Amino acid sequence: MQWTIFLVCLAIAIPHIRADSAQSEVVDRAPRLLGGTNAPWGQFPSAVSINTTFNLHCGGAVVDRQHVLTAAQCVFNANQRLIDPYWITVRAGDIALAPVGARRQTRKVTQIFVHPQFNIRTLENDVAVLRLDRPYELPSNTINVANRTRRIVPNGANCQFAGWGASAAAVNAPVNVLQRFLPMTVNDRDTCNQATMHAGRVQESQLCAGNTGASNNAAPCNGNAGTGLYCERVLVGTLSFGINCGIANNPPIFTQVRFYNDWIDRQFNQTVGLPAGWTPAVL
Repeated sequence: MQWTIFLVCLAIAIPHIRADSAQSEVVDRAPRLLGGTNAPWGQFPSAVSINTTFNLHCGGAVVDRQHVLTAAQCVFNANQRLIDPYWITVRAGDIALAPVGARRQTRKVTQIFVHPQFNIRTLENDVAVLRLDRPYELPSNTINVANRTRRIVPNGANCQFAGWGASAAAVNAPVNVLQRFLPMTVNDRDTCNQATMHAGRVQESQLCAGNTGASNNAAPCNGNAGTGLYCERVLVGTLSFGINCGIANNPPIFTQVRFYNDWIDRQFNQTVGLPAGWTPAVL
């Protein structure tokens, strides 16, 4: 009798424990950015929100009706192993994280393609392509394939970073459910490679943009890796590191898509993705 009572009490307690843990996990994974302006419908039709059970919220861009580009770091767990694509959800066509809008198209991921020279420690070649379980329904007023640049982005170019998140870095800050965009100016790579900043870490295939000094009104924070940088509505980069939450001397660094366009296109015809548990070689 006592054993039966214990089991009943345990069964009642477990859902509450799980609910508390889940709530804590949601708070910790919440996307964050500082400042910005609410984006109108259709301004960034290729921008997507990517959610997994293992990583922080990430962003990405539609590069084909059935493929999305993101940062490779977004598809690895804490043990540096590729997660099962089953656990990844991609949302497109909706500028609000909640509630679900009539224009939203949600997809699951069936295969993951990571750049073969991705370095999980230095984040060089930080690109991955996700194949969706079914193509996006196009044409659409709020979803479109990204126009990817093949040109050099000049220093001083005025660009926009489109993402989601709380307007403050604090963990308990309320998340703004609407998509926001931040103005970002492209910086000289030599400036960002100074010893006081990224100390030579920024490679030719990467682009430095955004605040080099402290900022409270235009900076990416947690949960925005893989999110796109757009210059004149053209996708030029995806956020990799320097996710600085407004801290000085840690400017945002983007992977330049122009260096990876051919590789991205080849993934559309790949037949076999990488297996769950795969670990990238450290170069």
